[in-house]
Order: sequence, then C-alpha cells, then structure tokens
Amino acid sequence: MKNTLPLLTALLLAPLAALNAAEPVTPPGDRNLPINQIYPPEAFYHNGKGGRVLDVTKPPFNAKGDGKTDDTKALCDAMRFLVANREQIKGVDRDGKPYSYFDAKYAGDAWIMYLPDGEYLVSDTISTGWPARAYDIKQGWGNAAWNTITSPEAETADLQLRGEANCFLRIEGQSRAKTIIRLKDTCPGFEAGKSKKVITYHLLKCGSSINNGNDLQNLTIHTGKGNPGAVGLAWDSSDWGRIYNLAIISGDGSGRAGLMMESRNAHGYHRDVLIDGFDVGIEAIAVNVNHVTLEYATFKNQRQVAIRLGRGMQFSMSARKVLTQNAPVAMKVAKCAQLVLIESEISGSASGASAISVEAYGSLLARDVTLSGYGAAIESDGKVVVKENTIQETIVGKTVSAVEGVPAKTLRLPVKDSPVILPETDLSKWANVDEFGAKGDGLTDDTAAVQQAMNSGKPVVWFPKAHYAINGSVEIPSSVREVNFLAAAIYRRDPEQKPDLTTKEVTALAIVGEPAEAKRSALFRVSKPSKEPLLLHQSLTLGGVFFDHEALRQVVLEDLVVFFYYQRYKAARNDMLFPGSVAMHTSGHRLYRNASPEGEPKEVFVNNVLGFGVGGENGTLAVENVHAWVRSMQNLSQPIEWAFRNSTVWCLGFKTEYGENPTTTFHLSDRTQFEALGGIQHVRHKTTEVPMIVSKDSQISMTFVTFGGTKCTPYTVLLQAENEGKTTKILDSQFDRRSLHMPGETMVPLLTNTTK
Repeated sequence: MKNTLPLLTALLLAPLAALNAAEPVTPPGDRNLPINQIYPPEAFYHNGKGGRVLDVTKPPFNAKGDGKTDDTKALCDAMRFLVANREQIKGVDRDGKPYSYFDAKYAGDAWIMYLPDGEYLVSDTISTGWPARAYDIKQGWGNAAWNTITSPEAETADLQLRGEANCFLRIEGQSRAKTIIRLKDTCPGFEAGKSKKVITYHLLKCGSSINNGNDLQNLTIHTGKGNPGAVGLAWDSSDWGRIYNLAIISGDGSGRAGLMMESRNAHGYHRDVLIDGFDVGIEAIAVNVNHVTLEYATFKNQRQVAIRLGRGMQFSMSARKVLTQNAPVAMKVAKCAQLVLIESEISGSASGASAISVEAYGSLLARDVTLSGYGAAIESDGKVVVKENTIQETIVGKTVSAVEGVPAKTLRLPVKDSPVILPETDLSKWANVDEFGAKGDGLTDDTAAVQQAMNSGKPVVWFPKAHYAINGSVEIPSSVREVNFLAAAIYRRDPEQKPDLTTKEVTALAIVGEPAEAKRSALFRVSKPSKEPLLLHQSLTLGGVFFDHEALRQVVLEDLVVFFYYQRYKAARNDMLFPGSVAMHTSGHRLYRNASPEGEPKEVFVNNVLGFGVGGENGTLAVENVHAWVRSMQNLSQPIEWAFRNSTVWCLGFKTEYGENPTTTFHLSDRTQFEALGGIQHVRHKTTEVPMIVSKDSQISMTFVTFGGTKCTPYTVLLQAENEGKTTKILDSQFDRRSLHMPGETMVPLLTNTTK
C-alpha cells in the first residue's frame, strides 16, 4: 500500500482542480431571503381551474389577516382541508375505473395552504384538528389497521400507533416580513409550565413514520407577550420535509421553545431560519429515524440553550452556517445523539460555561467554528476537551481510518452554496402548461403541450393540476430558469414499455450493464449549455429517469421525490399507471442521470430529495462525472442506494433504508471523492453478508449513525475499501454501540480511507 499511495493520491485529487477557484464566502446565520411568493390566478383553488393553492383569505376559509380579527378557526379549517381533500382529485383510467397516483390510505394530492401578506391573529393551536387517523400495528405491519383517535385522551397505551395520517401538510406565506401568524398576548393555555404549540404538524404523541412531504416556508410565527408556555412550531416529517425562510419570535423573550421536534419522526432540510427568544431555540428530542439538516440559521437570546439535541435518545443533526448569540449554552448533545457543526459562529457571555456540551455516548464533529464569550469551546462527559476559541476540526467519539498510518480526517471538499433563484414576481413571465394544451388528467400524453410551454420564451414554467403524463422527453431551453411543479405528480403512461422482467433476466442484464429500455431519454432534459442555473422543484415522479443532464449548466433539484420506486410491487407494476412497466432493478426509477458523462463534470445541487443516486445492481446505474452538493437526501429499498463513478460529492445530511434483504448502500468507484457530514442508516434487515459501503479506487470521509432495533442486525462490514488491488475492511465492531440495548445501532463519528 505504501508504494501506491502517492499515485493514488494524485489520481484522486485530480477531479478537484476545477473546484479550486475561490467561492464567495457567505457568513453564518439566517440570510432572510427577500422572497415575495405570488402565483397566477389559475393556481388558486377558488378560481375553479384545477389549481391547488388555497388562499386562506378566500371562501370557504375567509381569514382576515388584519391583526384584529381572531383567525384561529379560519387557519384550522384550511389546515383540515389539506387532510380531508387530498384524495379528491382523481382521474379515470382507460377502462373507466377511478384511480389516484397516491396510496389512498395515507397520501393524496398535494395542496398548498397559502397566506397572503397580513397579520393573522390566533388564540389557540393551528392544527388539522380532531379526530386524527393513525396506523395501529398491534396485529403486525401486514395487518395494520387505521384507527380514528377522537381526542388526546383516546390515544391509550393499548394502542400501538406507528403513523399518524399527517403527510403533505404544506403551508406557505407570501413573504416572511409581512406574513405573520401572531399569538394573542397573555393567551389562556400558554401559561408557565405548559408546552402548547402555536402551529403543530402532529396531534398524536406517537407522531408518525409516514408523514412525508410536510412543508412550512416564508412567514413569521410570533408568540406575543406573556405566553411563557408557548412553542412556536411543533414539527413532524419523514423521509423528506422542509422548513424554509421562517422566523419564530417571542415578543418578550419568554416561551418554552421556538421549534419543537418531539415525536416520531422529524427528518428534513431546514434553511434560513431565525429563532429569537424562548428557553430553547430548537428542542430536537424525537425518537426513531431522525436526521435533521440545518443550514443558515440564527439563534438569539435563548434563556437556556440554542439547540438541544436528544434526551438520551437517538437523534442526529448536520448543521452548517449556524450563528448563535447570547445563550448560556449554545448546544447540548445528549447520550446517543450526534451533531455535525461546520462553518459556524458561536458567541455568548457565559464565561464559566462551555459553549458545546456533549454527554457520554454522544458524538460531535465540529469544523471551522469560531467562538467567543465562553469559558471553553467543548466539554465531553463533563470534562473540557477544547479550550480554544477557534475549532479547525475536532471530533468527540471514536474515529477509524482504513489507511494505516493516516489519521482519520474529513476530506474537506470545496463547498458551494446552492444557487438562490428567487420567485418571479412578474406573472406575465409564467408559462402555464395547461394554456398550451396540457390536460393534466394523468392519462393524456402531455409531452407536446409541456414542450410548447418550455419553448414560449418565458422564464417560469408551471403545472397547475395534480397529475401529468409525459411519455416522451421534454427539452428545457436556456430561456427557462425555473420549473415549478407545485407538487404535481409527473409520470409515464407508455403502452410501448416492455413487460417487467423476471429475477433471472434482471440478473443477466445487470451483468452486461444498463438495458436498452433504461437508456431511453428522461422525462426532462437539458441539452444546451448555459451560464444561468436551472431550478426544478416540487414534484413527485415515477417513470424511469426524471432528468437527463446533457449540457454544461448548473442544475438545482429541490423537493423532488421518486415516491413509489420502493413500492415496486404495488405502483411500478400497476398497469393502471404504467402498462408493462420497466424493470425496477435495472432501469431504476431515479431523479438524475448525467447523460453525457464525457468532458467537463456537470454541476448539480440536490436539496431535500428522495431517489437521486440510485445505483441499480452492481452499481451499473451510477451517477458519473459530476460535482454534486447534496443537502438532505434519502434513498431507500433499491439495490445500491447511492452510486457514483468518477465524481466529487459533498453531502450534508442523508438517510438510507432497506428491508430484510440488504445490499450495499454506498458504491463509490473510479476516483470518486465522497464526503458525508452526518446521516442515518436505517437498519431493518436480519442478514448482513454484504458491506454497507464499497469504495473502489476512491476516497471517503463519512460521519453517520445507524438505527435499528432488537430484531435487527447491523452490517458486519461497514467499509470495504479496494485500492490498487488491495482490500481493507472496517468492521462495525470497531465503533461504539450507539445504544447498548439495540444491536442494530452504531455511532460512527468519522470513518475514512483518505490517503493524507
């Protein structure tokens, strides 16, 4: 190995040459983006043209937003509408039978609850309201039944509730500065000792593991004065969810917490957040499969702690560009919890305290953090481990390097901010695909109409209805800078697709490479270069590859989901949607492909998505020759969930999940450099004969935790590194147990195979 390291290092560092140009440095903290989100009239439900944006000031809600009228009921009614009506937009299949793209048991057509600028005065919690619906699995998952829970008291101990039906709760304000939900001063129920929410995304204590697609953005929650028991927001989300451009403010500094994550689950990507006041800024104490990615956040004037992570339970967070001011303790990391904190600033006036406190069995990776006003920077298990005010790179917990004699250190890949593409406020520049002939019924092939909208010369192309079928491939020209699907489902209904393949045929095709049907063009593609970035966001999709990156143009994929690819025996093989659907294990329903991997690497930004780097059998579908910056991405239940070849990938936050028959999760080959700063591997299987990570002539640095249970077995081999003909294996047993009573749970503060 010693003779090959110089050559290997040179080969691996070569792809970074194009990234060495200096990037503008954005300071830590909330950016308070100047967003003014408005929509064309056709987008609104009350106009009767199929739009799914609910203006809360219009019938049937009639909120006033005048700062005087109590709008509690109006906002609750609108939130209830999100649940009660999400299954009502349905189509009819070719045989005249009704269908919906979503599983009618818990998901449905996505609506957006929209608050125009105004001050919405409230006196109680804004929620979907009782009764609540939840899975009861006391007879086992296969026999799970929906239960109607009529009140908080009805959630009794004999129920085994695992999932509240609280998915696709999407709330959006027009602007953060002028859209304000304000709690009345000295409001009954919000007294000291209480923990009552102003807005909540869950009703049941059990929370949910099926609460996908929740969203809150572009407004301010103000908890008023004299409400010491107030919680600004109680958040609940799984797999993908987001909080963008949100301020949570206490009028007098009091309050239980600004943002509470207390129930299963709280996974998601949150950026540009301001929390001012409260005892605790973020209380992240949920259990189950949780990894929160936080970027550009400011915490001011907390009375106890800015961020409290875990309470002796499993919770992990990746945080970048965080600014904390005037908290007695900036961050507390409890037993079994893990925090990654990079490029951040902590200031206070607690000269006798440590800024960051880590309990025994907790884990911390801190990098490029500056501190002032504290007695020490970091303490672990009550002992000071870092006194200095500048942290270059410090890790609390066990680190393992696969290269003998080379300490475990992060790769420090160059980081680019995701391009900020503000909403277009000139509505004449929005191209409605329906106005170009799209039917939006989920049956008619709308390829030609969508292409005409793209060719209109307008910079924004948008989709008002819930279902669109695209059987061809739509070229996105340089004139388009934003494609907003408004959470519409985009999929193929192509009768020419071949029947699904047998397991034997799948294996044979995987050996020779990607089969012919998988090479068909994606639903959308860019084939002409441009210096302007392109944003595609807010869609659920299924139908092979969603996007082909053919030309040099920065692309932002945001809030996009290959929703049903893991339910391949249900949706992917459903002739009602996909007559003769493609083989899941070979074509791989996935979001992205570099369709022209030769030449200069493509640049892609991946924010809050599900299904980006799916690799297929043996990694044959690996994303090739890209520079990718990933912020909160999940894959699950695919053969190799992340696969990259000859690429440079920086990841802030991930989640993976597989069933009882696991495969390798990460497959990195051909000089790939892969840095994952925090994530969670959901271990559900009982057999572990394959490595979790395979690195072939590549370099990795990864921080993560695993989550399992008493019946789950962790991967025996976490990393199998194959470099220059030599194989090194890093075992799960080389790290500490994350939870002493759960065999499927491991704490990995840092795992590397870097050569210097």
